[in-house]
This record gives sequence, structure tokens and C-alpha cells, in this order.
Amino acid sequence: MDKAVGILGIGTFLPPAIRGNDFWPKDWKPLEERTRRRDMLAVERSTNGSSPPLPAEIVAALAALGDDPFRGARFRRFLDDGADVSDMEAEAVRRALRSSGTQPDEIDLVLVSSLVSDYVMPGNGAALQAKCELSNAAALAIEPGGCAGFQPQMVMAAALVRTGVYRRVLCVLSSAASRILDYTTPMSTTFGDGAAAAVVGEVPAGRGLIGHWMRTAGNLRDGVVYVPVIDGKPRRKWHAEPGPIKITALDADATKEAGRRGPEYCREACLGALAAAGLSMSDVKLYVGNQSLGWFVDACRRALGLPAEKTIDTFAEIGSIGPASVLYNLDRAHRDGRLEDGDVVLIYSPGAGLIRTAAVYRWTPAGISEP
Repeated sequence: MDKAVGILGIGTFLPPAIRGNDFWPKDWKPLEERTRRRDMLAVERSTNGSSPPLPAEIVAALAALGDDPFRGARFRRFLDDGADVSDMEAEAVRRALRSSGTQPDEIDLVLVSSLVSDYVMPGNGAALQAKCELSNAAALAIEPGGCAGFQPQMVMAAALVRTGVYRRVLCVLSSAASRILDYTTPMSTTFGDGAAAAVVGEVPAGRGLIGHWMRTAGNLRDGVVYVPVIDGKPRRKWHAEPGPIKITALDADATKEAGRRGPEYCREACLGALAAAGLSMSDVKLYVGNQSLGWFVDACRRALGLPAEKTIDTFAEIGSIGPASVLYNLDRAHRDGRLEDGDVVLIYSPGAGLIRTAAVYRWTPAGISEP
């Protein structure tokens, strides 16, 4: 029988500095018609000004936000300019080690997905191996795939532990989007900074990762990119046209299409993961999804036919912290007493590329992160 593999402990870290909505000018008008056409995250308008039909789930979720120009966001954390991104990740790692009762020399492998890393190369795995004194660990940077980092890492870690290649794997995810945002754009209100880590190893039989599903729609890869932006225009050749790297789109309509198809993609991925686990939607105790936008979790849970009480959404408190969102919200739900041994958790994240990832996880009590 395959080993059961799951989370032994979680660590999360949010920088202490906070940006509220008063950070943006009082005359901020991100919902005006012209702005929505240019805003890559505004699904209700195409760049040519047309109004494509929206799924009912998105319509309802947007309606719940009303005329809020910040689309549900209230606060975001941001990393001090003097700190390295790996400093934030290292604190999450230390907390994960403590919560799982794991010594640094017991970690065999570190998998790191940093939406913004310290350097272009090497990735932050090497920095974490040194800063956290993981003396016996190899460290690898895994392409973050935007917000869809946790599930691929979990699948890789589970496979390596099940086959006996490694015993304990550390999964680390972070977003430091504040460092590459253009704060004159509407999407700048969406992102916050944060990091999360999980120690993955063998858990009791029947627990841990029990099903997953992943696909990529490469035709939408130009939708969300990190490239130089010069005179307001994104450039494809980041190595040939040096300039400040920003989160942007080479094809804003591809971003908008991916957003409009969000509920459809979520349903497809989640049903695929549940089928792999031999379960159905009625078995799900909690849905934990990527909160890339203020309406996204709500639209996805509507597409899945789940009641609001079966979801967790901290977007108003911290914004989108990219791939760290899933672990942060898993830890939050655990801390709040919303998860008991044996509960089924359904996890979904889309990410740049466009990758769609879903996982089914049967909860086993894990160490709680320090607040």
C-alpha cells in the first residue's frame, strides 16, 4: 500500500507594514468605463469596449461587492524595502519547522516558489537552505506558475515521500508583488505580500493528499506575465530590452478571458480531483481557493454548488498573496477550529501559464503556525 503523505506543520508570515485603501488617491476611479477596458483584471469589459457575457456566478459575486472601487480589498501587507524576499520566506520556514516538531537537519528537500525572488537566478531555495541551516537538504526553485504553486509542490513532495526518495520535504511559497507593481494601475489594489511553508511527510493511513488534477491552457500564456515595462508598454524580450520588471499583460484580453472562464475552469478541475479521490462534492467539508480577486472565491464556490459556510476567504484582510494564499487559509481554518481529523478539503488555484490545479486533501491535525 502507498504511504499516506500530508502536511505535518504549517508556518505563515505576513510583513507587519500595512497599506489600507487610503494609500491610493481620493479621486481613484478604477471602475470608470475607460479604465475597465485597460484593466487586465476587469472581466466585464474587453479592451475594445464590448461587454462579453459573464457567467452567472461572476455576475452574482460582483453584485455582492456593489460599487466598491477596491473590489473587496481593505488591507494588504508589504515587505520593507531593506528586506530580502527570502527573509520573509525564512520566517515562515522556521515557524513550519517548529509547528511540526521538525529539526532543520531532518529536511531532505526544499521546494520553493517565489513570485518575486531575491535574484533572477539562483532561486530562493539556496538562500533558505543557508538561512534556516537545513544542513542535509537539497533546494530547488520551482517555477511559481503564478498563484498555482502549492498543489504542484504538494504532488511532487508526496510522490517523492511515497517512493522513499525523501522522508521530509519542505514546501515554501511567497508573493512579494509590491516590488513589481505599477501603483497607477487598478490591479495594484489587489496584491499583498506574504509567505507560507509546510513540512510534508508521512501521515496516518487514509489522510493527506488523496487526489489531484492539473492541466495547462498554453494559448493563454500571454495573459499574466512579468516583463520589462518601458514608457507604459510591456516588452516581450526581457533580456534584450532591459527595464523595470512589472506584473502586466502582453494580451490583456487573454487575461480577461481566463477570468471569465474562471468558474468553468474551477468546476472542471475540482470535479477531476474529486473523481481521482473517489469522492463527490457532497463529501467536501471546506473549499480553499486562490483569492486572486475579491470576487473569485465566491464565484468559484457558486460554480461548485457549495454554500458560503464551506469556504474561507481572507481577501479583505490581506489581498492576494499569490501561491501562499492556500496554505495561509488552510492554517487559518485550522486555527479557527473549522477542520477536524478526516475532513475533506477541496483546493483549487489557477495560475499564469495558464495552469489550473486542484487537489483533494483529507485533513489530519497539523501543527498550527504562530500568529
